[in-house]
Amino acid sequence: MGNERKERMSNKRTVYVIDQTKGELESSIRWWVQASNSEVAIMEAPLETGFDYGVNVVKLATEADVKPQELAAQLSERISRASSPLISEVKNVGPFLNFRLNMPEFGGQVTSQVLSMAADYGKESGGYGQKVVIDMSSPNIAKRMSYGHLRSTIIGDALANLYRAQGYEVVRDNHLGDWGTQFGKLIVAIKNWGNENELLASEDPIGVLQDLYVKFHSEADGEKEELRVVAKQKIEKEGTVAIPKLNEAIEAVSQEIMKRKNIGRSDLDMSKVVEDALDRVIESDLEKEGRHWFLKLEQGDPEAKRLWKLCIDLSLKEFNQIYRILGVDFEKSLGESFYEDMLSDVIDKVRKSNVGNMSEGALVMDMQDKGLGVAIVQKSDGASVYMTRDLACAMYRQEDMKADKAIYVVGEDQKQYFQQLFEALRRLGYRIGENAEHVYFGMVSLPEGKMSTRKGRVILLKDVISEGLNKAQEVLEKKNPELGKNKALKDKVVRQIAIGALKWNDLNQDARRSIVFDWNKALNFEGNSAPYVQYTAVRANSILEASGKEPEKVASVLETSETDYGQESEKALIRQLAEFPNSIREAQRTNTPSKIAAYVYELAKRFNSFYTKTHVLKAESDHLVKTRLKLVAATSQTITNALRILGIEVPEKM
Repeated sequence: MGNERKERMSNKRTVYVIDQTKGELESSIRWWVQASNSEVAIMEAPLETGFDYGVNVVKLATEADVKPQELAAQLSERISRASSPLISEVKNVGPFLNFRLNMPEFGGQVTSQVLSMAADYGKESGGYGQKVVIDMSSPNIAKRMSYGHLRSTIIGDALANLYRAQGYEVVRDNHLGDWGTQFGKLIVAIKNWGNENELLASEDPIGVLQDLYVKFHSEADGEKEELRVVAKQKIEKEGTVAIPKLNEAIEAVSQEIMKRKNIGRSDLDMSKVVEDALDRVIESDLEKEGRHWFLKLEQGDPEAKRLWKLCIDLSLKEFNQIYRILGVDFEKSLGESFYEDMLSDVIDKVRKSNVGNMSEGALVMDMQDKGLGVAIVQKSDGASVYMTRDLACAMYRQEDMKADKAIYVVGEDQKQYFQQLFEALRRLGYRIGENAEHVYFGMVSLPEGKMSTRKGRVILLKDVISEGLNKAQEVLEKKNPELGKNKALKDKVVRQIAIGALKWNDLNQDARRSIVFDWNKALNFEGNSAPYVQYTAVRANSILEASGKEPEKVASVLETSETDYGQESEKALIRQLAEFPNSIREAQRTNTPSKIAAYVYELAKRFNSFYTKTHVLKAESDHLVKTRLKLVAATSQTITNALRILGIEVPEKM
């Protein structure tokens, strides 16, 4: 953003017509009801009333100690005397205060504002000077991306667009899982069973790496089972003391079970306890070799680093292909490895603070007073954990990136973990802990049931995208076979429809709800879907095209103060257009992109009702043609702006 743009945004707040109108009404109401602290909720009036907006004054009347009907009548009289140019009539009906807009004036101002601001319509500068980091996507290196990563990616991207629309500086940070003992295991697997040349030539390198990782565990489990048989024989002959560190493991497992189940020692199933303890002390040669290679990686061994970097490069190649198709970019892609050099400082800060303490050799933060249990910062063997790395990451975001706020877009199952992380930051004196939020999302299932690896019902992201592109092409070929004559355009439109449907399926409802993924519903042109809204914008643009006026130039072509907008379908459409800025504010305030989806779906429905009931190009007069074209252009622009926030494009043709 250039300096001129920054200056304009910081010093000039956009005053929208709807805010000005509601502000005048609220000012009159508050002046009359001076003692009121209640919100003056000015809502769209029910269609059957014949009015545009209304206020229920019951709360206000209670605070003013008057009857609601009397207050409504008094306010009606006062506002009528004020003679606002945007209000044509005020009428009280029982406890309701109803307003009818001067729609030619109001509608003319709204459509002119939409068209003059164009792509900026709906934007504000309330967040100017503040930076927010959005932690999103975060796939693990050498593992295929699943639908869960899609949810994090597109919800995070929509949030980024919302915050930018409110004037914030936004950094989308792809926090890659590129560190940990699993990389030692993967290096061993590559060396034992892999072929680097075949890996480099593979069309599915992540699949090959994942298969190698699975093979490592399969072989290691086989070794451990043999060691377990030998260990049990020793225990039968010599007791548990025959296995080094087994008694300590038995005690640790016992304590954990007693605490978790709130039972006494006499209630323990000791045979199960011993089995669990054996898992902790028995280590296969492969696992030892994996630990050894990860240690070498931590120490900077060239061969270990080369193979680790190979895994990252091959993974990012596939990840970036998916991101390009989705139309998602990142300002930062800092993996866990980036913070490795900072971990000792984090551990020192916790150790030297008055909020960290040692427990059975581990460094922990006790948060039981907040109902958050105990968070481990460093294990008893000196190893770091996710909490260590996430603390380092949050500290870096505050101190080096100068972030004022951090949003973590991660699944619902991590709710308590992030509560612990934010509390740990607060206790360590980091203000970002006060300004961090976990925007979580629910599970994804298929129409036939939950995803299950065992039953082969896991949704891999690239498979979802591939299927969507195929289905979108089938739908498009049936709807518009002529489009196939231009392959480049057809391919572009297919991608726009498929990706739009994919994103809408996720963003059209509260992210916290679990969703059922069904391509047949997602690609529906008639229901609550992206294709329905996209097609509405395409239809509006086709009207403008048929008029001979280019959409982007329609504002200057149609400059006129002589507007009408007397039809109910026009009024309903204008009221919805006017509410767009408020829908953005509310969606950003609540971190809920679904509010934008709900808004634009309603806008599309109202436009289609207008299109069905009202002539545009065949209107009774040239004046009506112009004013209705202006309304069509404003609708097209607002749908485009709303979909852009959701990361969805409007196709040229459909």
